[in-house]
Amino acid sequence: MEVEGTDVGHPEVEDGAAAAKRISFTAEMEESYLSYMMSTVTARALPDVRDGMKPVHRRIMFSMAESNFTADRKHVKSAKVVGDVMGQYHPHGDTAIYDAMVRMGQHWSLRYPLIDPQGNFGSIDNDPPAAMRYTESRLARLSAHLVADLDEGVVDFRPNYDSSLKEPVVLPARFPNLLVNGGIGIAVGMATNIPPHHLGETIDACLLRLDDPAVTLDEIMRVMPGPDLPTGGVIHGRAGIRQAFATGRGAIRVSGVASLEDGKAGRRRIVITQLPYLVVKSDFVEKLAELVEEKKVEGISDIRDESSDKAGIRVVIDVRKDADPAVVLNRLREKTDFVTNLNVNMTCIDSRGRPRTMGVLQVLGEFVEFRREVVRRRTMHRLEKARDDLHRQIGLYAATLRIDEIVALIRASVDIDEARAALLALDFATGGGFAQLLGEVDPDVPVGETFRLSDAQVRAILEMRLSRLTGLERDKIAERARELSVEIGGHLEILNVKAVLDGVVRRELEEIRAAFPEGRRTVIEDSPLDALSDEDLVELKDIVVTVTAGGYVKRMDLPVYLGRQKAADEAVEDPVATTIVCTTKTPLLFFTNRGLAHSEIAHKLPEAAPNVRGRALVNFLELKAEESVQAIVALPDDRAALEKLSLIFVTDFGTIRRNDASDFARVNKGGKVAIKLEDENGETQGRLVSVLLVSPEDDVALASRDGMCCRFNVGDLRVMKSRDSVGVAGISLGRKDKVIAVSVLRHFEATGIEREAYLAGGSTRTKDETTGEPATFDLPSDRMLAMQEAEQLILSVTENGFAKRTSSHAYRITARGGQGVEAAKLAERTGDLVVLMPVEEQDVLVVTTDAGKTFRTSAAEVPIMARGTQGTRAFALEGKQSIVSVLKIAAEPAAK
Repeated sequence: MEVEGTDVGHPEVEDGAAAAKRISFTAEMEESYLSYMMSTVTARALPDVRDGMKPVHRRIMFSMAESNFTADRKHVKSAKVVGDVMGQYHPHGDTAIYDAMVRMGQHWSLRYPLIDPQGNFGSIDNDPPAAMRYTESRLARLSAHLVADLDEGVVDFRPNYDSSLKEPVVLPARFPNLLVNGGIGIAVGMATNIPPHHLGETIDACLLRLDDPAVTLDEIMRVMPGPDLPTGGVIHGRAGIRQAFATGRGAIRVSGVASLEDGKAGRRRIVITQLPYLVVKSDFVEKLAELVEEKKVEGISDIRDESSDKAGIRVVIDVRKDADPAVVLNRLREKTDFVTNLNVNMTCIDSRGRPRTMGVLQVLGEFVEFRREVVRRRTMHRLEKARDDLHRQIGLYAATLRIDEIVALIRASVDIDEARAALLALDFATGGGFAQLLGEVDPDVPVGETFRLSDAQVRAILEMRLSRLTGLERDKIAERARELSVEIGGHLEILNVKAVLDGVVRRELEEIRAAFPEGRRTVIEDSPLDALSDEDLVELKDIVVTVTAGGYVKRMDLPVYLGRQKAADEAVEDPVATTIVCTTKTPLLFFTNRGLAHSEIAHKLPEAAPNVRGRALVNFLELKAEESVQAIVALPDDRAALEKLSLIFVTDFGTIRRNDASDFARVNKGGKVAIKLEDENGETQGRLVSVLLVSPEDDVALASRDGMCCRFNVGDLRVMKSRDSVGVAGISLGRKDKVIAVSVLRHFEATGIEREAYLAGGSTRTKDETTGEPATFDLPSDRMLAMQEAEQLILSVTENGFAKRTSSHAYRITARGGQGVEAAKLAERTGDLVVLMPVEEQDVLVVTTDAGKTFRTSAAEVPIMARGTQGTRAFALEGKQSIVSVLKIAAEPAAK
């Protein structure tokens, strides 16, 4: 697109002189924007690979060095520094200069601060610094090695913005500041983000590159393993470091440092002492508080920032007593900047003034060549000075040969020109010691019979006061000349022998390393920080999960639960309704009286002491009004194992349903329909008694309140896909009878006579099938052994405290849906059957009465008796109390 200019008209300009020219708008925009972009890139946003400085930082350093605001001088007002920099070198506003200077003095921003601050220079909470009129500053001790030798012609200078002064194009840095302190900047179309590194490690890497241009990245990483960040932290994994070192780009995973401490009243707390680089502490604390408020991070009761200038970072997070600190810390890693990615982008200005993205080997190579050039130029400058000085010393030595004559000549001269001409015309004999000196200081030049002074030598003589001239000592001049000759030889060796030149570079690097022997702050771990689930962090422990009649849930360590001593007459305000033994990592299914299933991992339930109810279950499961938990099922962790199992649902009105357990492997947060207890008219038919996890080889036994038990094989139940139905008939009940218990038993095929013989001790009386005569049946030893291994003891308890244990072989398998067999002979004094379940000898029984009192006993204390008996009064009850539940604590811990 082209735009024709318009003559705006200038009365003082002749016609035609102000005529506008036609230009291409697109071309002009491209050219102007390119100029702007390059100016931003090279003169503002990107650091130089040689000294690691952007222009504003370089100008601050140079101005302070010129003004002698060095580490050995007292601090000066920051306003004076800023004013000098702005007035002489950087006319871009005092705010930009002061902000840059402040960052150079912040120990949490730079690994090795270049400014030694005094006063408020901000904080890691991103608090602003005090105004420049209040703060003071000077160069840090390390900064001397960035500005050393500036007066020896080691770098090029250019005019400042108004050509009144000159400023260095680059500082003669003696250490690789770009890697040591890193840099951050955003230009047009490109950006840089270079992390800081350890000074000693970086110098070791430079020495490797100095000695061997073909050094490999692996060799470099052995001495410089990765960034060393000002705020410490932990780098996880070396792959990101290697990629960044190799290509100049990469993502490095960094986390803060936290520890667990014991707080008051047995509580635990997380104490954060380090945060990732560039994370603002106050923002971190504020964000964490928001996450706690929004319930995105749970288990935290309080957050306190106890940080101080003396102690450093200390953020204390109090963990609720019922929460796992490791899980809370894992949630911090997921939801906050406690873990961040350090995205490395090593873009900088190379030695030719071009923006480039470099790997570490390239940066080290550029710096080493820069140091060689600086030492070479410094040596040439010193060589020139030494040669000039030697030339003057030779002239002074010659003057001592005819000192009286020279003094008289100078005094007799009318002016300087006459004296100069007279001195230039003098001939000096080169015999004796003079010839020897000339031969020593420059053996390559033949010594003539006479010697004449040069203009420079004459100027040196005439510039001296006569009193000094007459006091010259010939021997001292000769000694000084010889010293200068040796010095010149050393300079020439540096310039002509590469190994000597590299030796100078090496010595200066080693001196800096020795002068600043600080240890590494950032830890580098070999393993990457993989995403951890809560289960990965939870300690595997055997626990007991209890749900009370009032809907409160808690978990306790199994040894704590078993070791709890509760008196038999101690009343419990809210008795336990459901209990299960599992591990902290067990997935649990909760089935409610409304036929819904909910899921939760065991460790996420609150941990509480035995005398504490716990917390309301609605805090963990989305239960509706009047919805209560009727059964808890512990699922296996292994998905393959779950595929082989089934869930059976049993109602108190005698129905049973079988579903694949995998149907409930995933349950939505709001719950999942497990069984529909209402009939077609919406009337509730009864309640859910139990849900059990079974295998096809198991038997299931349904026990009723009236003392009947129907046992059949799980294989007799077909697997249903529907979750709406109540299933099929499991047991035939009397008019007022209800199912009160369901048990899973080991399946064993045995004939009636085998069961009778086993229960009788191995033999029983029978009739001969052929003759009908009485006969004795002896159970074969192999069958006896097999039945012993398959046997379980079935505990039956009535509401009035009668109990017994009976062999499982006494409960024969019957048809599903029948009445089954009599489990106990009930009478008015025994009361109804309350519990029928298999127990082991070491199991603990927790008995609860209708008065809310609980006591415990061992299953081994209950006698073994025949199935058709009442049992014995095993539990002594006070007054008219009745047993309402018996909970079993399994003998074998779940974690085993």
